[in-house]
Amino acid sequence: MKRYSKLALIVGILLFVYSLINYSLNQIWDWVSTLSLVAGLVIGGVGIYYILKFREREVSVQTIKYGTNLIISTVVFVGILVLLAFITTRHHARTDLTESGMFSLADQTKKVLKDLNKPVTIYGFYKESDQVRAKDMLDEYTYRSGEIHVEFIDPNEKPQIARQYQVTQYNTIVVESGPKRESVTELSESNLTNAIMKVTRDLDKVVYFTTGHGEVDIESEDAQGFKTFADGITKENYLVKTINLAQERIIPEDCSVLVIASPKADFFELELDTIASYIDGGGKLLALIDPQWKPALVNFLKKYKIEVGDDIVVDATGLGQLFGMGPEVPLVSSYEDHEIFKEFNTMTFYPVACSVRPTEEGDSKVTTTVLFETSQNSWGESNYQGRQVSFNAQEDVKGPVPIAVVATKTIGSKKCQVLVIGDSDFAKNAYIKNSGNYDLALNLINWLAEEEDMITIRPKEIDDRRVNLTQQQSKLILYLSVIGLPLAIIIAGAVVYFKRR
Repeated sequence: MKRYSKLALIVGILLFVYSLINYSLNQIWDWVSTLSLVAGLVIGGVGIYYILKFREREVSVQTIKYGTNLIISTVVFVGILVLLAFITTRHHARTDLTESGMFSLADQTKKVLKDLNKPVTIYGFYKESDQVRAKDMLDEYTYRSGEIHVEFIDPNEKPQIARQYQVTQYNTIVVESGPKRESVTELSESNLTNAIMKVTRDLDKVVYFTTGHGEVDIESEDAQGFKTFADGITKENYLVKTINLAQERIIPEDCSVLVIASPKADFFELELDTIASYIDGGGKLLALIDPQWKPALVNFLKKYKIEVGDDIVVDATGLGQLFGMGPEVPLVSSYEDHEIFKEFNTMTFYPVACSVRPTEEGDSKVTTTVLFETSQNSWGESNYQGRQVSFNAQEDVKGPVPIAVVATKTIGSKKCQVLVIGDSDFAKNAYIKNSGNYDLALNLINWLAEEEDMITIRPKEIDDRRVNLTQQQSKLILYLSVIGLPLAIIIAGAVVYFKRR
């Protein structure tokens, strides 16, 4: 009777579960569900009654023997698991089984991490609930290099550390190696790998500003100085220096970008020859030219198919009033499809600017690209000496007026680039922190200095392999996998048990 009582309990449970599954699939409580439910409760109840009635309470020597063997086996099994856990912690392997390598690092990143020879600490300033995605990616970095160390910090729990690293928003990554530090506000493999490359490179990149011609002072903190711009470049992990070409006669090899910012006096021919030699050797020049420029430098830029207009850009839309200025302050709200403006969609403005446009004159091997221009309701006013200005179709440049052009020339494996903007005021202390001027100014430097060094990694695309199921099909799969398979194992075990008995 004891044997059949256990069988009755199993049958009762099966009937009870079947009644619930039948109702869930059909959404109707029919007579089949009712009958199976009642039968399951009755048969199961009878089974429980007789199991309790015939339960054996004697503890024999044989029971103690089996219990001791079970405890020893359990201790040995747990010991093996602990040993395996220890071994896999020290020596483990990771495999990405997705077809597109969705969770794998790009080959460029693997090479960077393999060649890493100095410690790098990555701080993730995330709320605890937002750390999962970042942790998955950073685990790949730590797996590929023993020099990478990761630490997550919740800014809510440790605000003093967030202030120490100048973190002002959640989900910010700070990469640090020695005295160098780089922040990543948008987590991606490309951004993170480039940050690691920046803080670990042995040769510091230098941005040189020319002096000796009345250029904007990079150390001046007044409204017309470049102190904020220069400090921003320094925060991007560059060195900022000045150079007098009349004295130096040669531009140092560590120069990543040469900046000419609104010279008031003209360059000597010898200085222009030095600049030309630098550019033709793969150099990068950023020239910020204001109206009423000097002719020698402007004529020099024509060699690279860039013409700077003798005019002032007038914007008749009245947008300059947003900044408390007049029509001589054109605004730019749209930009060309270029790497400089990747995910950049903020307005910028240029107090007292002149036109800059491509020309057919100059080196035939040079290609030019307009980076941005003013609105349709603007023009380049050539007669800007008068008190009143108006558009003259025969003399003025009709809008939209281009005010930024980049020229590129490839010599062997070297890429020479000259970027000219018809204004320097947008980067001065008085205006650089307004609208998108600060980000644009640093984007220009970063693009010129890092185009050949930093890597671009395309994001992995997820294959769409969805299977469309009805509600009934999804529930059926759920019950078969979650209930059916375990139940089949239990039944098989019960059958074996009763056969042995």
